[in-house]
Amino acid sequence: MQLSMLRLCVSMVAVAAPALSGSASAQETVQQDGDASTGIEEIVVTAERHAQNVQRAPLAIQVFDAESALRAGLTSAADLAKLTTGLDVSAGGASTQLYIRGVGDTSFNPLANPGVAFNVDGVYVARPASIGGNFYDIARVEVLKGPQGTLYGRNANGGSINIITHEPELGSTGANLNFEAGNYSLAHVSGAVNFPLGAEMAIRGAFNIVSRDGYLSDGTNDDRQQSARLRLKWAPESGNLTLLLNGDYSHLDGDGVGYVWLPRRPGASKWEAAGSRAGVDYRNSFPPFGPLLTDNLPPQYQNSDLWNVSAQLDWNFDFATLTILPAYRHSDVKTAAFPTLEQSEDNRGSQKSIELRLGNSGADLTWVLGGYYFTESSVGSQTDRGGDPIQSVKFVYEPDTDAYAAFGQATVSLLDGLRLIGGLRYTYEKRRLDGTMSNQSPLLGTPGAILEVFASRAAFDGTTYKLGLEFDLAPRSMMYATLSTGFKAGGLNQTIPPLAVYEPERLTAVEIGTKNRFFDNRLQLNATLFHWKYKDLQDQRLTFDTTGNLNFLFFNVGEATIKGGTLELVAKPLEGGTFSAAVEYADSNYDSFTFRVPALVFAPGSTGCPTRVDGPDVVGDCAGFQVARVPRWTGTVSYEHEFMLTDDSAIVAGGSMKFASHRWLSTDFISAARGQPYAIFDANLTYRVDERYSVSLFGRNLGNKAYHTGGLQQVFVPGLFAATIAAPRTYGVQAQFNF
Repeated sequence: MQLSMLRLCVSMVAVAAPALSGSASAQETVQQDGDASTGIEEIVVTAERHAQNVQRAPLAIQVFDAESALRAGLTSAADLAKLTTGLDVSAGGASTQLYIRGVGDTSFNPLANPGVAFNVDGVYVARPASIGGNFYDIARVEVLKGPQGTLYGRNANGGSINIITHEPELGSTGANLNFEAGNYSLAHVSGAVNFPLGAEMAIRGAFNIVSRDGYLSDGTNDDRQQSARLRLKWAPESGNLTLLLNGDYSHLDGDGVGYVWLPRRPGASKWEAAGSRAGVDYRNSFPPFGPLLTDNLPPQYQNSDLWNVSAQLDWNFDFATLTILPAYRHSDVKTAAFPTLEQSEDNRGSQKSIELRLGNSGADLTWVLGGYYFTESSVGSQTDRGGDPIQSVKFVYEPDTDAYAAFGQATVSLLDGLRLIGGLRYTYEKRRLDGTMSNQSPLLGTPGAILEVFASRAAFDGTTYKLGLEFDLAPRSMMYATLSTGFKAGGLNQTIPPLAVYEPERLTAVEIGTKNRFFDNRLQLNATLFHWKYKDLQDQRLTFDTTGNLNFLFFNVGEATIKGGTLELVAKPLEGGTFSAAVEYADSNYDSFTFRVPALVFAPGSTGCPTRVDGPDVVGDCAGFQVARVPRWTGTVSYEHEFMLTDDSAIVAGGSMKFASHRWLSTDFISAARGQPYAIFDANLTYRVDERYSVSLFGRNLGNKAYHTGGLQQVFVPGLFAATIAAPRTYGVQAQFNF
């Protein structure tokens, strides 16, 4: 019923667009100059590897500019989720877990792959533990929804998040400084400085420092980050060449991500930590589950050093532009987290990549051809202890990846206002994993004794494509229909064959959308319908590995269908006022989802799915369940109004809301992992003078709503869920200065 209504809405928008746009076309030719000041601003994106107006891009995309990022206090991907429909963000150890419409990854070490690509200034960030520390000096953020297999390649099954930072400005000297202070001892300082080095060169430096105490009772969910970035731009007067050099460094520390138990201990605060070290350690007696841990846990921590160097060369020829983008990233991540296991990780890794593109954008033909090479290597260890010494093991691993791709995409005009889209990409990937599993328990023999040695190799390849049509309904209205595919690489488990290899995930998406501007550019109305077919889903389970040791292994467990639609509206009904709203409906279910675990380690109540005994195993069948991390409804609403005091000063008042319905937080499907619906409200009040300075009061999650974002079941206590939780009510003051 809901999906039928959305289909009707999309059809009505598409039918009405020519009439509404046509009635305004005569005014638009006369009032074009006034649109920028009185109408909705134009936004230029590079989501399809060339600059274009976001209203002409044939894909589902949400874009946030620098002002939006500062106003929202955007310092992490979790903050971005509050602004976006269909995006779900959680954490596991030091890793950021990104989901778009249920497609993502729950892993917390470098052995698995993310399902949503994350890019900074065109460079793919392979490791989820390296996502933090990038959210400052932002020009814009692009959230692309749906498989981006043609232009972005592997591991962009659910979509892509693109962070674009400010480039140096030639011939301009300037600086900005931003302060933010609030409860939980928040102190946030960021800034940037830009100055020319002659007529053809400029340099820009930026920094970001965040210090905030934890939201949870044990001090976890704190935020400690220090980051700096330096960018150099050279553009000779000939105009044919532009070179950008980039370097950045981030240090992340503190206690790191925290968890709360679901269901809560009787009388416990909603923000009482699972690892609380204050007062009674209730984990030793947690009715009705009984003892969980038998020892005192050491302090939790996070300590990460991340740095990157990259370059982008754009060379303009008469017929096309050549882009060369080499990059190197290094990470050194140490973390200890204790939601269900005493788990510590120490990983050092690096990635190298180079992308070459040749393309051109014209009125009748826009095209791009390219090649891509990526290599990644790391050395790491992971120690797991469940409180009982018998459960103590240590993994040492050295994973390597080499990936190659060739791609092309073109949009060609067939008739006046009608364009054909076609794209193709081939990816070949080789993976290697060497390592050991060793005993850490004196009850099982000599601590450090090797239990298992694994040395696995695998290769995967995939062809992804995009086909579609664009049609101009009116000068400021267009409609599109696309068929696109995505490819998430397979991987290697930390064991020996036959359980060593799991296969790639693949996603096929059909999308129909329309984008429109009406009433002298004061109303923007976009609508999208989507249908995703998600195959060979990767899921992690505790089981006996090939050599008989307990191990967390990935398996391909089934297929899913995710379908629905979105409506997005931006309006300027009054002078100085901007209203925006977005709502997304997603009807999702697993067409098939089968897992198998040994009966010896299966505990009744550890899954909400029907089970049966099959020899020595228990087989679970989760077909028909709503896809994890996919609320049926999500939405955002905001209004901002500017009250001019003088010609150069104003007060700006704004408020926003984000809501979501029920969703599963994990694929255990136990009652404790059923995320409750929520609505959160933010507000801000700003006094500004020109572009020189502003002072703001802000409040976020004003209702102090406790809502959970992810988590995992306690390994040896079925029914008990360790959940990550979003920020409680926060408030404070911001000040921004431009020089």
